[in-house]
Amino acid sequence: MRSSLVTDELLRAPLSMRGERLFIEDCDTFKLAEQFGTPLYVVSESRLRHNVRHWRQTFAACWQDGPVRLYPSLKANPVTAIRQVLTAEDTGCDIFGPGELECAIRAGVRGDDLSVNGSVKNRALIRKALEHDARIVLDSPRELDLCDQEAARLGTKARVLLRMKPDLRSLDLESDFAPGLQVGYLTRIIKYGIPTTELRGMAARIKDCAHVDPVGVHVHMGRHSKRPLLWDAWVRAAIALTREISELMGGWTPRCIDVGGGFPSPLDRDPDVAVVDYETPKLEVFAHTVAHTLRAALLDHGFDPEGIRLELEPGRGIHADTGIHLSSVRNIKQENTGMDYRWAEIDTAETFLDGHGFNLERPVYDYFIANKMGQDNAALYDIVGQTCNAEILTHRLPAPILERGDLVAFLNTGAYGEPSASNFNALPRPGMVLVSGAMAAMVRRAETVEDVFVRDTLPDWASD
Repeated sequence: MRSSLVTDELLRAPLSMRGERLFIEDCDTFKLAEQFGTPLYVVSESRLRHNVRHWRQTFAACWQDGPVRLYPSLKANPVTAIRQVLTAEDTGCDIFGPGELECAIRAGVRGDDLSVNGSVKNRALIRKALEHDARIVLDSPRELDLCDQEAARLGTKARVLLRMKPDLRSLDLESDFAPGLQVGYLTRIIKYGIPTTELRGMAARIKDCAHVDPVGVHVHMGRHSKRPLLWDAWVRAAIALTREISELMGGWTPRCIDVGGGFPSPLDRDPDVAVVDYETPKLEVFAHTVAHTLRAALLDHGFDPEGIRLELEPGRGIHADTGIHLSSVRNIKQENTGMDYRWAEIDTAETFLDGHGFNLERPVYDYFIANKMGQDNAALYDIVGQTCNAEILTHRLPAPILERGDLVAFLNTGAYGEPSASNFNALPRPGMVLVSGAMAAMVRRAETVEDVFVRDTLPDWASD
């Protein structure tokens, strides 16, 4: 049973126990809560840097035919200071939409490091991307035309990647994200990527686009399965499709191949994945599978792998275990009539945790009682959030005797929690603190109630 028990699996860098307190790096989480208030997102800079270096080194050891380049998704944690750390670590940046483009620019991302991904790109977004020398991941024939037109107006060339939808219909494998549905079906119907029918048409005419430079292919599938056999099939199908469009483009060879997108986080406890109850392979397994299969598939289809850049979007893989979410116990309730039941009401919400509030089978995240580390579990609690929803974040799980003022730390919340936070019940969203050793600084302030309503306006006739 997952609980507040302190285990070696959960108490791992950047977390440690000192006395009865939980530390992140060299910062006492209880003191962070006192200083900055709760609810609060906390991110470890050292863990983020470590993860980036581990990913880069692991894949580079397996893919020696060309360079390896990381393009972490900005959407996993779109806070300028967090992205600046990644910029300092010399990573690229995968972005969706004008807001993320602005964040990346503010964080110093430029040129080939800036990869503008996503569907429904308009002319203004494409123009701004080209003005910053970004490359563009094409998602439709319309975007090819816009790139050619805007690049011509700017007197430049648009470097583009073709986002493809490899065919996995021959693979018999259900999705962890949507059990009961085949990965091969979902990867074809989900909107991302150019339908193969349209891709063929684009490939046949891209050579006539004088202001477009096709530099590579892009094949992200999302978190459907962590089984290595899927990654083997995915890469093989991607290169088979690449060969088909290469012929339509007169024998073109991609200079870069971006294969994902879709890797699990280290402990794979993400609330948006339904099936997590089987072993998560080590990163070395993914690296070997992708690199070995890519090399073999390229050779099988007549491509020379030499010099081709392998690109990866690690997303939750580098972000998840960098963060914790702190929340204070505000009230305790207990029922002794006909049942023995306890609730610990805390000041966060399911809407701040990228999850849902009816977690009877497993908690929304693993957790510690951050100021009572090592104390014996003495009672079962539902830890519940503060909105009007059911908000059962943990159900009948053991903890020390809880009191008002205790601190709950939800673990592995560094990916998607903050950007998914909403103002349900008109609640102000939490702030974020970045820690580095014993230093801590607010990098995104908490909202106020005034912030929640700042966009509201009243028409003149509303007061009549």
